[in-house]
Amino acid sequence: MTSRQRVAKALHHECPDRVPIHESFWEATENRWREEGLDPDVSPDDHFSTEIRMLSVDNSFGFAPEEVERTEDWVTVRDEWGILKRDWTDHRSTPELLDFRIKSRAEWDEMKGRLEPDPGRVDWDTVRAQHARWRRESKFICLAAIPGYEATWRKVGPERLLVAIAEEPDWVRELYEYDAEMIIGMGKLYLERGFEFDGAWLWDDLGYKNGPLFSPRAYREQLLPYHKRLCDFVHEQGWPVILHSCGNITALVPWLIEAGFDCLQALEVKAGMDLEALVREYGRDLCFMGGVDVRTFFADDQAELEREVSSKLEIGMSNPGGYVFHSDHSIPPQVSFERYRRVVELVREHGVYL
Repeated sequence: MTSRQRVAKALHHECPDRVPIHESFWEATENRWREEGLDPDVSPDDHFSTEIRMLSVDNSFGFAPEEVERTEDWVTVRDEWGILKRDWTDHRSTPELLDFRIKSRAEWDEMKGRLEPDPGRVDWDTVRAQHARWRRESKFICLAAIPGYEATWRKVGPERLLVAIAEEPDWVRELYEYDAEMIIGMGKLYLERGFEFDGAWLWDDLGYKNGPLFSPRAYREQLLPYHKRLCDFVHEQGWPVILHSCGNITALVPWLIEAGFDCLQALEVKAGMDLEALVREYGRDLCFMGGVDVRTFFADDQAELEREVSSKLEIGMSNPGGYVFHSDHSIPPQVSFERYRRVVELVREHGVYL
């Protein structure tokens, strides 16, 4: 099977020839791997033949990114969302967030006019060449976006948004609504230009180590309608929808199903996400991607790695189709090139449907 066929079958609860493999890699990991033998002209995705590719929607404020300060160790920039953030000079990590563009409802009223779909937000020649290449390679291509809570805290800051969820729910709904309509409008620009997609991938981090960042009630009353609006748009195109969320979002899963999500990723073991329990309780309604403890990828005990990979494949494959192999977040630089190569070998060995 091709990657496109394999992932499509998994996301429709059908058994492909083997479990599809996808992954996310930190820039620092890629830098390490180039020193350990990864071809400088080949991405980790291409080297390991990961199976999903994405073309992203720009639903930011559309500011031109600018560098504010650079030292030997740090670089401070203001990005397209208006976030002032600081990161390492020589590689990217989780940045330190210093400031946000919107600090009041009045500032929001001044700025929301920037959230209009605009063909000028896309480098059409570049994305068309990427899309054509991935079609030739038979990859599963997703229209990707950052919606909802994740997009909104980037505009107003996480602390401001969490307070607003409790105290200004009508404003929060307005913020979510603008975001959903912006994503749909930008998606339509791709479709009008003849781009074909196989699915949609939405990044919306809703949890932390101990549970959701806000209550299931707040999700149901505020965010669910706009998640559903996005899922309905995607389903109208005939595509499945993948939701990425970090943290423990187990308490939100029934409402995520109601919103229309077809697959959950990344199922962070470190935060208590339990692949076996999720498959048992929700396997008929959802597909799953991830749930493999990435800490075993750099553990000293090789047998621990093999147990983790084989056991999670067994759990995922017990739900006929419906599973895509992925770490429980992404591959950090503690993981060697050779060790990740072994991970892929194990998936090829144990992830075959009979």
